[in-house]
Amino acid sequence: MCFNCGYFHSVDGQHRDTCENYGTQIADANGDQANVNLLITETSNILVIEPKNIPTSDTAAFLTTLQYALMRSIQAVYKLEDNELGTERLGGGKTLLFWEAVEGGAGVLTQLLENPQAFQTIAQTALEICHFQEEKSTCTHACYECLLSCSNQFDHRLINRHLVKGWLEQLLHSQLKRQEYDVDREAQYRNLEQKVDPNSRLEKLVLDEIYRRGIQLPDSAQELIAEASIKPDFVYKTAKIAIFCDGSVHDSPEKQKQDRIDRDNLRYQAGYRVIALRHDEDWQSQLDLLSELF
Repeated sequence: MCFNCGYFHSVDGQHRDTCENYGTQIADANGDQANVNLLITETSNILVIEPKNIPTSDTAAFLTTLQYALMRSIQAVYKLEDNELGTERLGGGKTLLFWEAVEGGAGVLTQLLENPQAFQTIAQTALEICHFQEEKSTCTHACYECLLSCSNQFDHRLINRHLVKGWLEQLLHSQLKRQEYDVDREAQYRNLEQKVDPNSRLEKLVLDEIYRRGIQLPDSAQELIAEASIKPDFVYKTAKIAIFCDGSVHDSPEKQKQDRIDRDNLRYQAGYRVIALRHDEDWQSQLDLLSELF
């Protein structure tokens, strides 16, 4: 990096020959040479699992196997690519961490906690992946068709699909119990404000208008509805209402045709009522309908 122009350059000497101040060191206020540290931050959805009733023998192998069985199952159920879901073992290997590794991820980890049958589906799929529904004679402990991959090769010695069979079978009959805390209206508004598309002025205007009128705030923003593979701008989960804020990017005939297909799919596949607010129409009066629904 050249401290004079602020750009990165190759080390072939070309920039050294053209930059008249090449080699000048940057200094702080005291005249001491300063260091440049490049940092990046990101926000991801995470899921932390602390398994209970685990075996007292081969514990490390059990948890390692369970980690990859759950990861492979989540990827299969929600149709994720390998690089879209990350996982690690924490707390001496007793806690499993999963996170959506791609910025602006699909929200599948949130879906897991909202669907009461989600973990039953994950368990069933994991049993299928591990060849327990249809036994594979050539797979002893694990194979590349079930739990092994190049990315987890350092854990290959620990992975044994037979260790997690009983635990997954118990998970088939599990029930999800959620403990929720009251969130006041102001906090919910701020939470939604952080999630709206920063490139959509209309989304922010709609949210502000809902808040100003005292209409019930949406439960979430930009959240994937897996049954229809679509992300409405705002969602009321219990009432099953999806709001779309159509800015100018939705003006083209091709985009409008695709919108109709996607939203019809949301209606018929997931049972949602769809409210579309267009930037070039009187969307404020359409919010009157929303206020009547609550």
